[in-house]
Amino acid sequence: RAVGGDPFAVLLADDFLTDYEPGVTADLVHKFAKTGKSQLSVMQIDGPDISKYGVVVPNGSSAGISGIVEKPNANDAPSSLASIGRYVLTPNIFETLRDLTSGSGGEIQLADAIDIHAKQGSVETILLSGQRFDCGSVDGYINATMHEYKKRLLT
Repeated sequence: RAVGGDPFAVLLADDFLTDYEPGVTADLVHKFAKTGKSQLSVMQIDGPDISKYGVVVPNGSSAGISGIVEKPNANDAPSSLASIGRYVLTPNIFETLRDLTSGSGGEIQLADAIDIHAKQGSVETILLSGQRFDCGSVDGYINATMHEYKKRLLT
């Protein structure tokens, strides 16, 4: 009901993104306007931390993906591109979510619904070029605060 039949942005509160012009969401909206496909912001994650994220399955073409796997084992990750907390999605994602059964962690996962749409060729990605801090952890929150504080000291 909140979005009606319109595309919408999802901004997860525990991801703090900075040093990105004009802005992550602005880039997602701009690309969605060009292609009409759902857009995910992604970043390169090397090593075992990849298992903390939804990991995209590249399809070999430019920005399109053929799937997303929620929190795979690091050895089973289909790529090193992790979906981070900024998306522009089409409203038909709600129909897909309604039809899902519980997934990872016993919960209905947005990543599972996005995976279905990706398999239909309707999801693309944009590589994050700014800084990202995981404010869902104390260390991430402190690091984000220190980063912004240091920027203000230099201006």
